[in-house]
Amino acid sequence: MRPKVILFQVILWLAMSSACASTNPSSDWPEWNDFVGRFVQADGRVTDITFERKSTSEGQSYGLFFALVANDRTRFDTILKWTSDNLAAGQLGKKLPAWLWGLRDDGSWGVKDENSASDADLWIAYSLLEAARLWKAPNYADTGRKLLTQISRHEIAQAGSAGPVLLPGAIGFTLDKGRFRINPSYLPDFMFRYLAAADPKGPWQAVWDGYRRMAPKVFSAGVAPDLFVVDSMGLVMPDTEREPSGSYDAIRVYLWAGMSGRSSQETIKMLSTYAALIRKSGTPPEKVNPLTAVAIKSDYSPIGYSGAVLPFLSALDDKSSLEKQRDRVRVAALRAKQGEPTNYYDQVLILFGKGWLDGQYRFDDQGRLQPKWMR
Repeated sequence: MRPKVILFQVILWLAMSSACASTNPSSDWPEWNDFVGRFVQADGRVTDITFERKSTSEGQSYGLFFALVANDRTRFDTILKWTSDNLAAGQLGKKLPAWLWGLRDDGSWGVKDENSASDADLWIAYSLLEAARLWKAPNYADTGRKLLTQISRHEIAQAGSAGPVLLPGAIGFTLDKGRFRINPSYLPDFMFRYLAAADPKGPWQAVWDGYRRMAPKVFSAGVAPDLFVVDSMGLVMPDTEREPSGSYDAIRVYLWAGMSGRSSQETIKMLSTYAALIRKSGTPPEKVNPLTAVAIKSDYSPIGYSGAVLPFLSALDDKSSLEKQRDRVRVAALRAKQGEPTNYYDQVLILFGKGWLDGQYRFDDQGRLQPKWMR
C-alpha cells in the first residue's frame, strides 16, 4: 500500500476517534451512553419514546444528574438549556419548570401542563448545586438556590402540627379539611440531608423530620404506597380517591433508601416486607396493596424494578435475591443489544440502581455526590 494512502487512512482514523471522543466523553459508563443514544436528543431533550415522545421535568432532572455522574458537562449544559428554554420560558430559577411537554391538541409541540413536579425540581436544584461544587462553577449554584426558593414558596405547605410538608406539585395536592396528598418517593433521604446543610434556613430539615415521624404509619404494612394523605394533626391515612397501590412511584422509595447509607437503616427495616415479596415471587411485584402488603396479581414485573431494588437488597445483605435481580438486568441488557425495545422509565431505574451498585456514584454522610471520576 502506498505511503500516501496509509497516511490518509491514519488521519481518517484519528479524525473518527476524535469525533467519537468529543461526542462520547462518558465512555466509563456504557449504560449512560446507551441511554443518551436512545432517549436524549442532541438539543438536550430527554424523550420518553414509549409514551407519545413526551418530555417531563422528571426526565430532564434525571438527565442532569446522570450527566453529572458521568462527568459529561457538555451534555449537562444542553439538557439544562433545553429545560430552561422549554419548561421555564428561559427563566429557570425565577419560575418552576412545567412538568409536561409534548404534542398538543393543535398539532404544535410545547408545554401541555404548566403544573410543577416537586421531585424533578429538587433533583434539578440538587444537581445544579453539586455541579457547582464538583466542577467549580458557581453559576450553577446561583440557579440552584433560586430554584430552592421557588420550591419553598410554591411546593411546601404548612400542615399544622404535622409541620411543613412537600407537596408533589404546586397545584392540586391541597385537599379539603386541612389534608394534603404526599408522594413518599419524592423524599430521598440523602437529598434532604444535603439540603438541610446546603440551605439551613430553608424548610428541608423540618420537612424531613416530619416525614420521619409519619414513616411508621406510612409503611405500617412493610411496603411503600404511591401516595398517602396527612391532615393538620399529623394523622396519616390512605389516599381514598384511588385504589391503594404501591407501584411505579413507590418503587423509588426502596431505591432511595438503599442508596442513602447508614441513616436509612431504620427505613430499610420498615420496608423489609417488600424484600420478602421479591424472594417469594423471584421478581419485584408490579403492584402491591400498601395496606395489606399483598401483591396485586400480575404476571408482569418491569425490568426497571429489578434495577431499582439492587441498592435496597444490597443494604439488606440479601445476596441471593440481589444476584437474581442483577442477572435479570444483565440478561435484559443483552437482549437490548440485540434490538429488543427498552423504555425510558425502566432504563432510568436501572441507571440509578445498577449505576450505584457498580460504583459509578455514592453519597456521603452529608448527602454529597461522590462520582467515580472524583474518587
